[in-house]
Amino acid sequence: MRSKTKQLLATFALFTFVAAAPVWGRPHPAHTATAYVTTTTTIGTTQLQPGEYELRVENDATQLQVVKEGKVIATVPVQWVQLTNKPAETTVLMDSNKITEVDFGGNIQAVQISSSQ
Repeated sequence: MRSKTKQLLATFALFTFVAAAPVWGRPHPAHTATAYVTTTTTIGTTQLQPGEYELRVENDATQLQVVKEGKVIATVPVQWVQLTNKPAETTVLMDSNKITEVDFGGNIQAVQISSSQ
């Protein structure tokens, strides 16, 4: 009887380890924001026409992808900056029709769009 109990416990421990392993090895998802552009807008050196765009950047990456209708239409350099407070929601910051920064809701870090490419 002891042998079956030990075998059952070993099987349970192995199953628990195998079931949890994908969680440990899972990469962090990309940070994304949606930009609704109503007039011609610039990000990096790319001009965006009115429409909806997804702005996507991986953790610690130095490039942000601009995606429209599932296709990457531009890649722009970014640098990560530390914010003083975590924003409650994701915000795309603009200055004179130019996207300058993306603050990700619940994250203390944001990306600034590099002005030169």
